Amino acid sequence: MPLEFRKDKGDLVWVRNPFTGVVTYFTHVHKKRSGFVRRAQDALLNAAAEERSVYEERLRHELEEAKRSCPFCPGNEALSPEEVLRVEPSGILPHTTAAPDGWLIRAVCNLIPRIPECCTGGRNESYVVIEDPRHFADNARGHDDLLYSSLLAPEHFRALLAVDVEVARRSYANPGVHHVLIRKNQGRESGASQPHVHNQVIGSDIAFPVVERECQVTAAEPGLWREMAAFARANNFLIEERDGCVSYFCTYGTFPRSYEIVCLDDWVRCVDLPATRWDIFAKMLHNVLTILGPMPLDYEIHDGPGIPLHAHVNARHFTYSNIGGTLNLPSIVLNAPQGGTPWAGTDSKQK
Repeated sequence: MPLEFRKDKGDLVWVRNPFTGVVTYFTHVHKKRSGFVRRAQDALLNAAAEERSVYEERLRHELEEAKRSCPFCPGNEALSPEEVLRVEPSGILPHTTAAPDGWLIRAVCNLIPRIPECCTGGRNESYVVIEDPRHFADNARGHDDLLYSSLLAPEHFRALLAVDVEVARRSYANPGVHHVLIRKNQGRESGASQPHVHNQVIGSDIAFPVVERECQVTAAEPGLWREMAAFARANNFLIEERDGCVSYFCTYGTFPRSYEIVCLDDWVRCVDLPATRWDIFAKMLHNVLTILGPMPLDYEIHDGPGIPLHAHVNARHFTYSNIGGTLNLPSIVLNAPQGGTPWAGTDSKQK
């Protein structure tokens, strides 16, 4: 059996990632006390309180200044690289007030190509898709109160993925591009350099190594993806199951809070997946992002034809330790997402 794991008295002890071979152990490291002191936080607590009216006025100016200097905010379009696509609110969010210049989602070339242009026929095939005109969440009270992807309405998020696909189609039209990856970083801890909510579409001349590895393992074990879904189902890690698509908590993911959304029957490129299937996939991905909320996270969408279309979602906020090439995670990571109610159980399944 390619998916290896061990249980002790009904509890999961370890599981091996079938693609990388890395073993994840579930221990009680969460019971350790941190010896680190948050100096900045302590200094803030000990500082003299600022008069509220002064604080609110200063904060308002700071937030407005942040938006004025952001290349992804409305009115600053000239600060961003070449635009390749934009979507207006009409038809997607009919009751939403449009941005001053009327866009809801906007795609531009990435300022710094993730894949050097010489590898893709001399053209920049790295794109940034700005997910929403808003920089901060409504009623922001500080610089960290940023808009994040799960605050988007479900129909807005589906439209966002449709834009990603259209940008991917543009990239595939370049004869120098043979593979495309859709990915997102949310939060500084995940590597995002721009706080305004966005994702990326990246074209490459060669296969992305992690996707290539997934294809190699799948070719040797064609039933692996259904076996992983069955493992999630049997161990109450399943979140949703709908029309051949599943989402589940992934105990052997790259980071402690990892999830997968898999279209088990759709072994195609992202540009070849029918719109009805994208609808299901988008809803399930949005639901997983809602579990994580504003946490630092990343996700990547990997596609076929050698593998089923799927997304890996990783939260970056949980402590873990690497021991001899294995992961050592706190056992409570299996309990519930973000302090909420557990997803496990038949009530969480949707047919």
